[in-house]
Amino acid sequence: QQTNCGAPRAPKKAAMTLAEDVVNSIFQKGVNRGTIKVLNLVIVALMASIALAFFTGSGNIHLYILLFLSIGLLLSVNYYVSILFGGELDEGEATDKEDKKPKRRKRSKKDE
Repeated sequence: QQTNCGAPRAPKKAAMTLAEDVVNSIFQKGVNRGTIKVLNLVIVALMASIALAFFTGSGNIHLYILLFLSIGLLLSVNYYVSILFGGELDEGEATDKEDKKPKRRKRSKKDE
């Protein structure tokens, strides 16, 4: 494709889907945005299946406890991630934090 002046257009970069993001995160160390999204989706799916059990009439005390625990898990994981990464979780940012730590200097014989 060409622009009005005849220069070729750069191909548009498509937004990465969640599945592509998760597959790409497998090959990177640390935690990134895709991993947290999938974890949140899985926990929400758990809560939806528990809610479905309530509406079908098979709700008992065990499901209430499980729902309470799953809500607590969702909140605690997101709270921990927001504290750990300062609310800005992005590609490679989890590993960048480790690189910014001050490195200890090796002691030489002169220091002793």
